[in-house]
Amino acid sequence: MTVDAVMIDQERARPPFLVQWLTWPIGLVASIVLVTHAGRLGLSPIAVSSACIGACAVSLVVLEALWPARDAWRMSWRSLLRDIQFFAVNGASIFATNLAFSWIGVELGKGHSGVLTGVPLIVAVPVAIFVVDFFQYWQHRISHEAPGPFGRILWRAHAAHHLPEQVYVLMHPAGHPINIFIVRGLATVLPHFLLGASAETVVLANLMIGIQGLYSHTNLDLRAGWFNYIFVGTELHRYHHSADMAESGNYAVALSLIDLMFGSFVYRPGDLPEQVGVDAPAAYPPSGDVLKILALPFRRDR
Repeated sequence: MTVDAVMIDQERARPPFLVQWLTWPIGLVASIVLVTHAGRLGLSPIAVSSACIGACAVSLVVLEALWPARDAWRMSWRSLLRDIQFFAVNGASIFATNLAFSWIGVELGKGHSGVLTGVPLIVAVPVAIFVVDFFQYWQHRISHEAPGPFGRILWRAHAAHHLPEQVYVLMHPAGHPINIFIVRGLATVLPHFLLGASAETVVLANLMIGIQGLYSHTNLDLRAGWFNYIFVGTELHRYHHSADMAESGNYAVALSLIDLMFGSFVYRPGDLPEQVGVDAPAAYPPSGDVLKILALPFRRDR
């Protein structure tokens, strides 16, 4: 073990065993159960899904404060101000994207059906998750690896999410509206439409993908054991944020199976990346300079 690795290990606050191993499965399973039974209770599944994601986020913020995986990754007031700005910008972007694609879906979807139309939820939801995550995987990987002007624009639109030098749950919204449009519209709404997924399928699939996104960004030393070979979680996604390009794989959002399929799976049980962020931070605006980051995809190279 290197000196840096020893220092990182000493810096880590290990949560109690039950917190370390049960936080993720309890949050995921409880959310699925509540959303599945929302209709029987006279509640909106969409509202219950949003409440579940909010409750998970709040619980993770509290647990991060008590047992941070890395003290240097703690949320600060300055980083929170940045996150609020991105939350406002991207909240509006998500609303506009969903509105536009919903209108298109209504206009094009009259009488439309697909392979998941009429399929039971127990089959339709896993298939929808896999297909959506497959689309998002390749959108994500292309944004990192595509060469030329097109690849440069995609990366600069995605880089906003990688500029922070901390990984914690509330930095998850850091991103660019262009990236939001592609992820939410072309890589999420469009696959659901093509599949002919029911409203219930869409809500449950988006819930599970959203939950995985939250837990994968938390600054907690959560463990998932062999589930890491199926689902993307905390132990995997923090390596995607590594500033060392040699270890920053794990492009899938929910299913690590897809990374295993395409050779981008990185799993180092019990370890943390030495540094997160980008490999050449001086080439980018500071992560808190939101306006310059929003202008980044349109910047001309000198």
